[in-house]
Amino acid sequence: MLLLILGFWLVGAESTRQPQLVYHPSLGIFFGGYVILVLGVAIWARLISRQVLGSNLQQSLRRFNRMSRLARWLVPAWLLFGLFGGAEWAQVVLAVTGTKLQFPSTVLGTLPVLAAWMALWWAEFPADRALREQSLLGELTLDLPLHLPAGFLRSFRNSFRQQLLPIVLPVLLIILLRDLMMLLVGRYISPTQHELLMLPAALGVYLASPQILRRVFNARRLDDSPLRQRLEAICRRNGLRYRDILLWQTDYTVANAAVIGILPLWRYVLLSDRLLETMSDQQIEAVFAHELGHIVHHHLTWFVVFFVILLLASFGPGQILDNWITAHLPPTFLAEQHRDIRDLIGSGIVFLAMIVLFSMLSRRFERQADVFAARMMEFDWGSAETQAKPKVLGRRYHVGQRGAAIFNSALHRVAVVNNIPLRARDWFHPSVANRLQYLEDLSSDPARTVDFDRVMSRLYAILLIALLLCGAFVWLAK
Repeated sequence: MLLLILGFWLVGAESTRQPQLVYHPSLGIFFGGYVILVLGVAIWARLISRQVLGSNLQQSLRRFNRMSRLARWLVPAWLLFGLFGGAEWAQVVLAVTGTKLQFPSTVLGTLPVLAAWMALWWAEFPADRALREQSLLGELTLDLPLHLPAGFLRSFRNSFRQQLLPIVLPVLLIILLRDLMMLLVGRYISPTQHELLMLPAALGVYLASPQILRRVFNARRLDDSPLRQRLEAICRRNGLRYRDILLWQTDYTVANAAVIGILPLWRYVLLSDRLLETMSDQQIEAVFAHELGHIVHHHLTWFVVFFVILLLASFGPGQILDNWITAHLPPTFLAEQHRDIRDLIGSGIVFLAMIVLFSMLSRRFERQADVFAARMMEFDWGSAETQAKPKVLGRRYHVGQRGAAIFNSALHRVAVVNNIPLRARDWFHPSVANRLQYLEDLSSDPARTVDFDRVMSRLYAILLIALLLCGAFVWLAK
């Protein structure tokens, strides 16, 4: 959703032809809409915080997650009104900052939207704190380490560092690098090639992002210990290369893990502090193996392929589709006064299609990482027998009952510690309950794991074919 905010702004700024510093009455509605949204959520959060009890914790969590997700979807959705609904927000910003460079206009243009996003942290805080306080009893029952919920300032700082910066900062750096290249070589290339400068800028930031994100996440090297030796054994037996295993310091607010970086020399595996203190070594190994599954199956690389396909499609087949739609629109709809509506509809369709396709791909990748982890947990990584194996490639084995049980226990623990409802739906991840059930089904029949592998191989083949076709189309269109 944060990427949507930045994407909507870039599209709106690109379609603005006549920047002018003129106040439009609907501009006040644009800003007022965000104020109403934040105040509405604040009132709702304070009401729900008084109703949360241990007996209705799961129900309250589901209500809170649904409302929080809806409020955040409204933030980028309302930006569309500011850009195409008559508020002319892009016109005002571009008139102030100019149209040649994108970085100043992007910062100013998205500032009120990101401010509304952060204001929602304040609005939701009473409900979030009440839910965390009620969950302490469940954590105590499970004999987990307890931490009192953070105060607002500490919570705001953690959210800013763990949620907003990792998404927004790399994109802003890409735009800044593109602007610097524009200043250096813009005069030597044609205007149609200016946007292509986004490709080397994105590649440069993408390659440097591990060094950026490890500092954003305040990560440091995981101390030497028997656990680290077992984790390193998993990597060694799978032939996986990485720069380091890092402790992700979240102030004990997040139990999670992540992989950052495509290149082995700049690739890091992160395990959060809360994850390490609330899970057994075997469960940590399972979560770690899940993240390694993303490396083994090159998911970060395939995401790059996916976005390159979208970019090539926008230059090739997308232009043909746009021309065909324009040719079949009623003449009255082609008038200049309807340009904003056309841009709004077109941008909405493109971004909706991108989100749907990206979510489908992301869910498949998460499923494949789960399967890899369950396969790896069939082995006891502390035993001398496993250590003596030359290589244990997780993709060669079916999901067994032992591996599924260990990974499912780890996944369930992650949901409990992070206050995630088991049946909560997500665009980019299957629900926890769905993931648990899927691995149980796979473990009941080895043939189902083979079928899953076959489906994933077909998916990768489709991505490669789409990349070749779109690339050939753009090449021939020249």
